[in-house]
Amino acid sequence: MITSNRDLQIGTISKKSGVSIDTIRYYEKEGLLPQPMRTSSGFRIYTPEIFSQLNFIRRARELGMTLKEIRQIRDCGEQGLGPCCKMTVDLFNQKIKNLESTIHSLTQIKRKIRSILKTWVNKKEMDPQWSNPFKKK
Repeated sequence: MITSNRDLQIGTISKKSGVSIDTIRYYEKEGLLPQPMRTSSGFRIYTPEIFSQLNFIRRARELGMTLKEIRQIRDCGEQGLGPCCKMTVDLFNQKIKNLESTIHSLTQIKRKIRSILKTWVNKKEMDPQWSNPFKKK
């Protein structure tokens, strides 16, 4: 519960949100968070919305969104557009395509590794192509 301006200073916000002070300042600098009000002595004073804003950024990062993409989504919200505006839908569709491509590439790598491992196990010896050049002789 917020009872004073002190409850909305950066240190308290950091402790309650689990986001470091440096990260909060960085998000401000990058335009992800609005600039907070300042006290006469220069302390940042945030609005209670800071918690939902930080939570949104954290969730978006967990989905693999870049800071630039998060800023674009935030801009849609500031323009009064809903969470499913065309830009956001397009952004998420592109993320899905990128993930599918990454999954495909990783699957190919996994197949290669399994093939190499199978060769080693079946031959009971190292294929010279895969010998370790750092092994002490």
